[in-house]
Amino acid sequence: MNMPITKSLLVSSLLALSQTSWAASFIIQDIEVNGLERVTAGTVLNYIPATVGEMFDDANSPDVIRSLYQTGLFEDVNLSRRGNILVVNVAERPAIGEIHISGNKAFKTKQLLEILRKADIAKGRTLDKSAIIRLERSLKEQYLAQGKYGVEIHTTLEILPRNRRAINIKINEGKTSKIRQVKIIGNKAFPEKKLLNLLDSGEKKSWAILSKRDQYEKNKLMGDLDKLTSFYRDRGYLNFEIVSVQTSLTPDKKSTYITLNIKEGDKYTISSVNIVGDINLSKEELNSLITIGKGQTFSQQKLEETREKLEAALGKKGYAFAAVNADPEIDETNKTVALKLIVIPGKRAYVRRINIKGNYRTKDEVYRREMRQLESSWYSKKKVERSKIRIQRLPYVESVTISQSPVAGTEDQVDLDVTVKERLSNQFSIGAGYSQDQGVLFNVNLKQENFLGTGKRLFLGVENSKSVKNYNITYTNPYYTTNGISRGFTAYLNKFDGDASLVSNYISNRYGGDVHYTVPLSETDSVYFSLGGEHRKITTTADTPDHVNNFLAAYGDTYNQFLGTISYIRDTRDRTIFPTKGHKQRISLETTLPGSDLDYNKVRYDGSFYKAMTDNLIFAVKGRVAVGKGRGDLNELPFYQKFYAGGLRSVRGYQQSSLGPKDSKGDPRGGDLATSATAEVLFPAPFMAENKSIRMSAFIDAGNVFDKGEDFSTSDLRYSAGIGLVWLSPIGPFSLSYAKPLNAKDGDEKQQFQFSLGASF
Repeated sequence: MNMPITKSLLVSSLLALSQTSWAASFIIQDIEVNGLERVTAGTVLNYIPATVGEMFDDANSPDVIRSLYQTGLFEDVNLSRRGNILVVNVAERPAIGEIHISGNKAFKTKQLLEILRKADIAKGRTLDKSAIIRLERSLKEQYLAQGKYGVEIHTTLEILPRNRRAINIKINEGKTSKIRQVKIIGNKAFPEKKLLNLLDSGEKKSWAILSKRDQYEKNKLMGDLDKLTSFYRDRGYLNFEIVSVQTSLTPDKKSTYITLNIKEGDKYTISSVNIVGDINLSKEELNSLITIGKGQTFSQQKLEETREKLEAALGKKGYAFAAVNADPEIDETNKTVALKLIVIPGKRAYVRRINIKGNYRTKDEVYRREMRQLESSWYSKKKVERSKIRIQRLPYVESVTISQSPVAGTEDQVDLDVTVKERLSNQFSIGAGYSQDQGVLFNVNLKQENFLGTGKRLFLGVENSKSVKNYNITYTNPYYTTNGISRGFTAYLNKFDGDASLVSNYISNRYGGDVHYTVPLSETDSVYFSLGGEHRKITTTADTPDHVNNFLAAYGDTYNQFLGTISYIRDTRDRTIFPTKGHKQRISLETTLPGSDLDYNKVRYDGSFYKAMTDNLIFAVKGRVAVGKGRGDLNELPFYQKFYAGGLRSVRGYQQSSLGPKDSKGDPRGGDLATSATAEVLFPAPFMAENKSIRMSAFIDAGNVFDKGEDFSTSDLRYSAGIGLVWLSPIGPFSLSYAKPLNAKDGDEKQQFQFSLGASF
């Protein structure tokens, strides 16, 4: 007997019993409610369709009982009469007080609780007899979809005070069913092996130790069916269909066999492509946007690309609601398709209002000044996309979305909602770490990328290690002027001890500061320049090499320098932290100004290029060339301005700063020319793909440092290959690499495993 019928009979019986409680009608003098534990009397009275002062008789009792049962709060309800008092006797259903889940590994407890919540099983909800059945069914469905056919779920109830129950759920997940074979039947145009390689489900290769390819998951199989369909549709097979999917389990439920029955159909070519409607695009623009044409094999992918390009082009012209519909006419006799693309631009729209959301720490104006799409101006998809990139590149923004919605009652207005997810950027930290090139590190930092929510940057830092003691303060206002010119100031005090480092032995004490500006030339181009001064004092030790002693003998040991730097920067990256596409190139000239004790020039080029290969794989190429030369009676760079190579920041696999010329003591002395290049593939850390603060790479490095520019030779470049990891940890960036030198020579200092924690990189 099913539950609804049983419940109806129960209610009817209760009604019949309750009708014997009185024989005549009466005026209700009061209503008394008995049996309440958690539910208040006021709640019950609100649901009773009767009030004090009304006439009540047998005909009214079914309505009262039915109303109380429908609340879902009570297991039993009956009515009686004591004089002119209506007595309502109830037995409350228990409430869910706690839910405990154990034994779950494939799903987090939070995920399972959300699944139960959707099945109306959550803390505070009433517990009826069907809840346990719903609970076990909901959880089992999730595990079966993951291929865990041996899952067992045991549920027990524990009595708690105030008529509550604790639900204890013990899960034995069992093992995931392994795919032993995937068979495709009905294929003629393509070999089965090629089709199977498209799928994420299948037999695991013997060498793929960490692969989950053979783990059956229903959602993964559904995705594979979509991939198979897209493969055929993109190659002209318009009528392709998957006739059936047969999944069979072995009796022990440990192995799965999948058979896909497909029907390929015929291959179609395109007979014509016609664009109709109010196009609003020139013929030249159309030709550059259409990727599908007469005589080509029909491709669903190319058709969608053409539609998207046309809609995007119209969006850039202000048509926010433009639509391009495809109307194919199929000729079954000749196996051709005549495509008609119907362009519906709609009315040109302008932006009425821009709403900033999610900015709990930052003032609206900080984001509004990054917007290239303005209020009360024509909508431009290009400007909206550029606005998103500019906001996304702010260091205190983790992600941003910009959505548009039509203004009710109009056809030519839209509102934009800019929703940001901010990351913590104002930090005070006391940290320690270790770096192989500097030993134990200690630092105290006050870093505010978003000072008081204004977007201004403030940095106060103290760094202490065996080789470096550094005190620094930097302040930058990125919008010193309304048109985006930034201005900043830096002051520093630095002590360098060569005896504690790997390079030439000397001690340098210096202090100085500068003022710097960045002037935007366009959305992607800017010019940076700075003016500053520095005082430096050099002290020798017993191990100071000859070239340092000779330099000090010729030029003294104390220098006052006036420094100027100018840089041209082009930056098209989509992000400043972990970019996925675009490039950044910077060429800089640093020179001493009149009045300096030593005269020299340094020119440097840095470039990085990023291109997405897939959603998770990024290909990157980075390069650096730096060259310097003395002026006047100085024919080389001062020894403390030399370039170095080797280590985490240049050629990994070789000890930090160890490459290139050596001094009279056998330590690296640096050079006037440095080169380095890196090609790498960036990807999420396995098993931690959702963690956006970790990224790994497989790389090849090349580079070296040369005494003079004319000494450069490709045969002297050093190469290495390996894998790396960067983690933006709470105590500072953690950088790690394992690299194998590919052409090390005698005298090179190799260091395959390298890492740095708590230091900049």
